[in-house]
Amino acid sequence: MSSNQLLIKSLALASKYHVQQKRKSDGSPYINHLIEVAALLTDIARIDDDDELCAAILHDILEDTGVTTEEVYKTCGQRVLELVEALSDNKSLCLKERREETLRLLPTKSNSVKRIKLADLCSNAAAIPSGWTVERQTEYFLWLDQVAEICKVSSPLLYKEYLRRKADYTAK
Repeated sequence: MSSNQLLIKSLALASKYHVQQKRKSDGSPYINHLIEVAALLTDIARIDDDDELCAAILHDILEDTGVTTEEVYKTCGQRVLELVEALSDNKSLCLKERREETLRLLPTKSNSVKRIKLADLCSNAAAIPSGWTVERQTEYFLWLDQVAEICKVSSPLLYKEYLRRKADYTAK
């Protein structure tokens, strides 16, 4: 399968399963976030690895939709599935436990996983829901900072972008 075919298949799968979802920050289609994460990898981190870009597009699909691991595997292959699984939260845990698990497990993950996570943080840092209290925003950014610190080794340029976006948001 060509790289273009793989990327189109991952976009089609993401749009099929995320079709009804909207971003909490502005109500835009959720697929925009997934495309932005992949674009950050290509534009800032200069990643051209097809599997990594497909996993970026699908990074939330297992935890936020009803897709099966089998469908991800059949559509995009083993490596994409492994990356997506490595990025997926265990939704049976409460938010605090999921965040603790991320901080515990992320240091052992591959640079590809860390880069996708860092690109995701960049996107999320610029899209905080307006209804969040200052306390919730502060708590969220403290956690993002911890995750970004773990991931910065995978792409210093993406880490710099995260810091820029955080500063832009907090300056508002």
